[in-house]
Amino acid sequence: MKTRTWTPALAIAVAALLAAPAPAAVAATQDDGTTLTLYTGRVGTRAVTMYLQDEPAPCGGILRTISAVYRYDGVSKWLALDANSDRKGHLALVESSLGSGVSGALMLVRDGAGLKGKWISPDGERVLPVRFDPAPASARKRKEMAETLEKVHYENDDC
Repeated sequence: MKTRTWTPALAIAVAALLAAPAPAAVAATQDDGTTLTLYTGRVGTRAVTMYLQDEPAPCGGILRTISAVYRYDGVSKWLALDANSDRKGHLALVESSLGSGVSGALMLVRDGAGLKGKWISPDGERVLPVRFDPAPASARKRKEMAETLEKVHYENDDC
């Protein structure tokens, strides 16, 4: 059997790998069962980012409470998404922003780890394909997104 010797370069490379931070998780599940997921994707041809918080319903049962925000990358501010889901995996998200009311709706279904479906304009005249895939997010990024979600929903829903 051949014995390998450690060269200084190999030793440095291994040390760097061991010292490197762990790769960012795609989704994080907290102790209470809440799942936090950052998604990237497209609505039609536009790039979008969405943050979704999926938590056990406060009254128990099998349904879950979903809160979300998203934005058109480089184009819009964060939009609030009012969510509703069912036991079959359908997810309805109605987008709105402060002062402008409803600006569209997303009708989604799970597709592997991602989500796919349609975006529908408020008048129902425009329908665009939608695709979201989970994106890696560090603990720091998830914290930032949770704060963004809370801020956007507070600005849109609270007095």
